[in-house]
Amino acid sequence: MSEPKYQNLLLSMPNHGGTMLVNGEEEIYSFLELSKPTGKYVWRFTIRLINFFMRKHYFRYLGNSCTPGLAMSEIDKAAGMLQFDRSKKSCGVIIGNVFGLEPIKDGIVIEADPFMQIEIRPEWERFDDYKLAMSSKYRIRTNRVFALSESIEMRNLNLDGLENWIIPCAHLLNETLKHKTITLGRDLGLLLRNFHEQLGDNYQINGYFKEGQLIGFISYINDGSEVNAMHLGYELEIGTEVHLYQRMMYDLIAYAIEQKKTLLHLGRTAPEIKSTMGAVPVENSFVFFSSNQFIKWALNFYAKRVHKPLQYTLRHPFKTK
Repeated sequence: MSEPKYQNLLLSMPNHGGTMLVNGEEEIYSFLELSKPTGKYVWRFTIRLINFFMRKHYFRYLGNSCTPGLAMSEIDKAAGMLQFDRSKKSCGVIIGNVFGLEPIKDGIVIEADPFMQIEIRPEWERFDDYKLAMSSKYRIRTNRVFALSESIEMRNLNLDGLENWIIPCAHLLNETLKHKTITLGRDLGLLLRNFHEQLGDNYQINGYFKEGQLIGFISYINDGSEVNAMHLGYELEIGTEVHLYQRMMYDLIAYAIEQKKTLLHLGRTAPEIKSTMGAVPVENSFVFFSSNQFIKWALNFYAKRVHKPLQYTLRHPFKTK
């Protein structure tokens, strides 16, 4: 089965599809549900058409796209289609997210945006120690973020009763994602509620307030010695002005240091910004399997001719020893 500690979370998702045999083991799979709140009618119609085939389980996603990085696919890179012996005839495409970029037998590998993570150094006992490890250029940038967001108050929403804040947070998440095509589904409130109900106090949300009004949030999972940043949303106009995105990242770094964590996972978005904070990329890719020759041709065409991996400049904020 998928990562046991997140198994109930995967099973609770509305796009949960069932289980299938992968390399001799039962694995949870889901169907992808694409969503784009805004955009041209033709594009939204295309998404609805794709979702129709998704719900018929013609496409199967190993694990769940709503939990990126929490349960990676356990694919044998040398076994090819044979490892899906029960399912290869019952669906058109099998999709997995795996670490690395190397070729996989019978699979079409498409590079994904990198996961970004920060190793918390043992000598960092306070956030000030983290800043002192930076070169002056990046330390000045960090201080500027806190100066710009000085009027913003952070509160842990779990202490206020998280259930009261699910819908406002879902609205902010929708505002942040409304111009993007996403695979989180349409009911973002249900998504956040599932994380809260299945993970309990291990799922935390920090809320950000300006003059008493919630303008942003970030959620994260406590996972032993590690922290996983998960969902983030904010009012774009105010948030951009006060560099709220960066402030939320820095607050998570401070939390990880204070709680003596060893690793902070910051997710896929904005790798260049996160690298200015000391995060490094973890390569990963999506791999597609299909026995349908036309689908394989189309996926290969997309991988070689259409897909363009994310381009970014990796920054190095810490002093060289």
